[in-house]
Order: sequence, then structure tokens, then C-alpha cells
Amino acid sequence: MKEIVLPQIVSLGIYNAQLVIKNRTVSKNRKTTMFEIELPMEDGGTSYIDDDSHAVSPNVIICAKPGQIRHTRLPFKCYYIHMLVKEGELLDMLTSLPDFIDVADATQIKEIFVSLCEYYQTRISTDEVLLQSLILRLVYILNQNAVRIEKSTPKSNNHKIIEQTLEYIKQNLTSELTLENLANAASFNPIYFHKLFKSATGKTLREYVEEQRIQKAIHLLLSTNMTLTQIAYECGFSSQSYFSYVFKRKMKCTPRKYMKENQMKYGTNI
Repeated sequence: MKEIVLPQIVSLGIYNAQLVIKNRTVSKNRKTTMFEIELPMEDGGTSYIDDDSHAVSPNVIICAKPGQIRHTRLPFKCYYIHMLVKEGELLDMLTSLPDFIDVADATQIKEIFVSLCEYYQTRISTDEVLLQSLILRLVYILNQNAVRIEKSTPKSNNHKIIEQTLEYIKQNLTSELTLENLANAASFNPIYFHKLFKSATGKTLREYVEEQRIQKAIHLLLSTNMTLTQIAYECGFSSQSYFSYVFKRKMKCTPRKYMKENQMKYGTNI
């Protein structure tokens, strides 16, 4: 298990957009530079994070991460904590949280925010331990809610289609795996399909296909006597030279060198 590195609190308190933003109904786009956890105090407008959005509600916790683009349709009033976490288990937990977490009852979370605000404004040196413990408890509760929601939510039809596409790619690496072909097979617009695919895999279609072809090539290099040309065509590359080019770009060495170095490891004393 990774070490838990405590967060650096940048700001914490209550934010009321109506007191800050005058004569506007929507806040400006801004790019986040830290983790921002917010608990709305009342029903209001809409919170936007990247391509996602959610109606503002006291039962919806907002969890923005560094690098995201966000803005809000007013009104918006919330408890908030903005903090820096650069490594460790806490970073992993915060990064994996959904942008919006629906909770059945936010009473416990509200109590934590109220205590955070109280001790942050009037804290003495000994209160730092309490502040950090409250933050850890908050992240733990949010993570538990996120896990519960994930387990209770049935897979969407889109998710199943992407899973079927991934399996099809693995079984048909020699086919013409273009965005248009796969989108048509899934009955999706290519642009929308690409968005779904990248959201599910974290990679573009081309990156994913190349990764699968290289993985299969490595298996064939180490387990068969096939020539590089045979392996290239078996994995869906248009030529042996293009296969070698992609392999070297991905693996930082040629296929022959990779095979030789891995075979030599057999006799190495570890």
C-alpha cells in the first residue's frame, strides 16, 4: 500500500457566488490547479466540469481535479475545500473520485465541512491534526459512496458496446480497424464513438489498436519461430518495415533486439 501523504490546504470555507459575481448568470471558465471538493448548501444552478454537468443540489458532492475546466450556472453557494496532493494513496483516491457524487444523505459530510470551517478559521497549532483527520475522513466517505454507486449501477448499453468493440479488436487485429468501420458496426456517429472510446480506455482508437498489435507481436516473438514479416502480417501491420518502426517507437528497441535481450535473461542469475 502506498504511503498516505497529507494534503496542503490552500483555502477552505463558504463560497457564495452571488456576493462575488455581479450582473452575470454564469461564471467564467477556469482551469483547476488543485483538488476542489464542494458541498452545495442549497438547490441552485448547474455545475460544469469538462464535458460533464450536474444540477447543483445539497446531496451532490462536486469533486474537481487538477487540469479540469469548470464553470457554474448560478445561483451557487457551497462549503468548499481546495487542496494540493501530489503523491501517495490519498492522491490515487481523489483522482479516482467521480466529478459528481450523488449521496442519499449528506448530513455526515455537512458535519465534516462545518467542523473544517470552524477549526480552519480559529485553529491553533494543535488543531492541524484534527483538520487533517477530518479531511481524511471526508475523502474516505466520498470514496465509499463512489464505490457503492459503481457497484449498484448497471452497465449502460454504451459501456457494453465499447466492451464488445475491445474484444472484437483483440480477435481481429488483421482487419481494417478504422474509426469509421468500428463506429458503423456500433451504429454510432464516428465523432461520438471516438469520445466514448477514449473515455472508456483513456486512449484514442489508433493508440489502442497499436498497443494490442504490439502485445500480440511480443507474444509471437518470444513463443514462435515466425519471421518478422510473418509476425507483422499476423498482427495487422501493413509491412515488416512499418511493424519495426512502430515497435521501436513503442518499446525503444527493434524487435530483434527485444527478442535477443529477453532470451538472454533466461540464463541470468537474479
